[in-house]
Amino acid sequence: MEEREKSKPVVSVIIPVYNLENYLDTCLDSVGRQTYGDFEAIVVDDGSTDGSQAVALSHAERDARIVVISTVNQGAARARETGIRHAQGDYICFLDGDDVWDSRMLEKLVAAIGENGGYDIVCCDYKRICKTYEAPKREMRTSDMQGLDFLVASLYHAISVTVWGRLYRRALFEKELRHYPLRLGEDSLLNIQIGCQQPRVRFVDYVGYGYVQRGGSANRSPLDIGYCVKFSEAVHAELVRHRDVVGDRLEFYLLLNKMRWYLVYLRKSHNPWAGDTEFARGINAEAERYRAELEGFFSRCDWLLLRMDRRRWMRPGVLAVSTLMRWGKSLKRRLTR
Repeated sequence: MEEREKSKPVVSVIIPVYNLENYLDTCLDSVGRQTYGDFEAIVVDDGSTDGSQAVALSHAERDARIVVISTVNQGAARARETGIRHAQGDYICFLDGDDVWDSRMLEKLVAAIGENGGYDIVCCDYKRICKTYEAPKREMRTSDMQGLDFLVASLYHAISVTVWGRLYRRALFEKELRHYPLRLGEDSLLNIQIGCQQPRVRFVDYVGYGYVQRGGSANRSPLDIGYCVKFSEAVHAELVRHRDVVGDRLEFYLLLNKMRWYLVYLRKSHNPWAGDTEFARGINAEAERYRAELEGFFSRCDWLLLRMDRRRWMRPGVLAVSTLMRWGKSLKRRLTR
């Protein structure tokens, strides 16, 4: 029994794949080059119709740490769940099949857990990999988190809402985690559920994850107001389910998330005006009630956008301000290259 326990890897790397034949080889090469070797890599082929499975099997033949599981197509979230069920490690790390790791990714994250497993989640920075350039993206929050810190930061996007670029204690996934069939934001909902477990979180100043931007990615798809409503309903269901943890802050936490998603929506030029919808009017009414407390979460530009969005004729102004904000961020990224 003791010998069998020793044979279990410390980390299980879960890699969901769907039609990524042109990217997967580079992805798995980066896994194989890790300086930390006590891991298993579970590639979940989510019903690919190209040569992705063949690429994965080729790597598995050369590296015994790589395991390939084939399923019918159900989406990335379900593929990750399949990987979690098969994971043997004490910690779980997610890697999308079209992205890459720095060679010291696992070494850095495992070392940051601390003696006696002091942290439940370790987060690192990432870089955007585009055709013509690479740009590092650092977390805005760098100090440790505990209690409901991770939940609150996930609700209003103060930290990255993805599950990749992090090392999670596997025990966090052993509680009942619900699946919501949404085309966007499934990572965010998973982190919100994990945040309700009040994890201890550490951030490391290290760019270990390479996020490859490509056309056709789900997170580059248009966002509609119906999705914002549906997502807020899922968040509400989770906060109600964990009422014993969030207590009387439920309404405020839900508003944080609604405001963040609606601000993302109204900044998109191709999205129609939605300031007269029940969803938008409700946000504006609640925001005024919590104005003093919300000041610390949203910028002056955010408040300006919400105020302007109340009137249809100011939609061009909303887009102009949003464009200036986007240019400012783009310029900042270019200056940090």
